[in-house]
Amino acid sequence: MDISFIIDSMPRLLPGLLLTINLSLVGLGAAAIIGLPLGIFHTEIKSKILRSIIDLYVFVVRGTPILVQLYAAYFLIPMTGLKISPFWTGIVALVFNSAGYQVEIARAAILSIHDGQREGARSLGLSKVQTLRKIVLPQAFPRMLPALANEASNLVKASSVLSVIAVFELHKAANAVISQSYKFLEMLAAQAALYICFVIILTQLSLWLEKRYGAYAQKTWDNR
Repeated sequence: MDISFIIDSMPRLLPGLLLTINLSLVGLGAAAIIGLPLGIFHTEIKSKILRSIIDLYVFVVRGTPILVQLYAAYFLIPMTGLKISPFWTGIVALVFNSAGYQVEIARAAILSIHDGQREGARSLGLSKVQTLRKIVLPQAFPRMLPALANEASNLVKASSVLSVIAVFELHKAANAVISQSYKFLEMLAAQAALYICFVIILTQLSLWLEKRYGAYAQKTWDNR
């Protein structure tokens, strides 16, 4: 394996890496705006119809490959009359996929809070919304963080499929180098190293947030 070629090729991979980071962060943030509230909503509503709709959405996301979801976005969005770039088509697919998993992350975290917490809050006169905001969510959010970090890692790796619709992310950039140099193994190693570095950064950020939020939550509870 030509290590010097890997080092020399890194500048050519950086634009793809930056786009991968952009795709991942935008996709994860937008998915959180959709998925986490839906997960909370699922645990709080009594309408079986609305819960069934959310369950169906989660079932479709978990039951189909992200590549199928990407192709669906690529071909179905233009049929609605909207013309968007491959970048935003990829974002739509990533958000659709990640939000489905984040629904389950939020739902599981909230359901893990013992019912006695709710009963105690209601006995003190708190409304359902106040109980959720002041009692349930502060305890549920730290439990979401490890799963959200894992979802972020999955989203980074899933972004590689966007190369099939000509989004010049890291995998596409590496393929461009391969087509000119035929250094297949070297580019595989370079991609793996860059993906791993990005995932490590996300993991460490998640651990920092867990410790920081955990300390803040403990201090808050001690002051009550």
